[in-house]
Amino acid sequence: MFLIILLCFVIIIFLLRFNFFRLPKKGLVILLYHSIDDTKQNANHGKFTISKETFENHIKFLKRLGYSTIKASDIFSFLNNKFYLHEKRVLITFDDGYKNNLVAAQILKKYGFSGLFFISTAYIGKTFDNMPMLDENDIKSLIELGMEIGSHSHFHLKLSELSKNEILENVNRSKEILSQFTNVEDFAYPFGNYNQDVIEVLKKSGFKRAYIIGQSINIIKYNPYVLKRSIIRSSTNYLDLYLILTRGRSRI
Repeated sequence: MFLIILLCFVIIIFLLRFNFFRLPKKGLVILLYHSIDDTKQNANHGKFTISKETFENHIKFLKRLGYSTIKASDIFSFLNNKFYLHEKRVLITFDDGYKNNLVAAQILKKYGFSGLFFISTAYIGKTFDNMPMLDENDIKSLIELGMEIGSHSHFHLKLSELSKNEILENVNRSKEILSQFTNVEDFAYPFGNYNQDVIEVLKKSGFKRAYIIGQSINIIKYNPYVLKRSIIRSSTNYLDLYLILTRGRSRI
């Protein structure tokens, strides 16, 4: 009897810990990756860095489950027409603009997927937190591989802590630089940090969509300037990824 009670307790803890108590939901899942690298990273990036092999396994797992990627410009139609009720689509995004993201793009291309890469333009061709960043040729290569480019602001600051003029300067400077490569309509808030002033600046600057860290699935009732993304960590396993795809988040 004791063993049965213990087993039931363990099962309950497992179900609660891994979000199985939430019912599956259909909609648009937006995944958030950062660094894709096999080398040992510093403490600031280790929990958000996954190996190339792991990333490729994630993409193969998505493909086995019947998912394909969606372009950012198709989000409106996909959600408003409820195409998610009979299509499995996912948007794969990357923040910051690390040089190793080019490897991720090559993997995506290999499996017929695409990605949206958000770049902090002040660090193009430089380093950020001791990490090499994409240079101009890398950005051109991303576009040639069929990837999309978005803004992650210029200096990667918490925008809600800036004055409206400083927000405008950061946003417009970034858009000006990236527009030399391609048309840019998407913006990811650094640290997922935003307020109404930031949203107003984005609208005036011509951005059509903006992304936060929301750990949730996007459905028809959504705000295009508060699109929710589910963050991928180094600890994310197949079970986590499955729960993210079906529930928006894997753990409490």
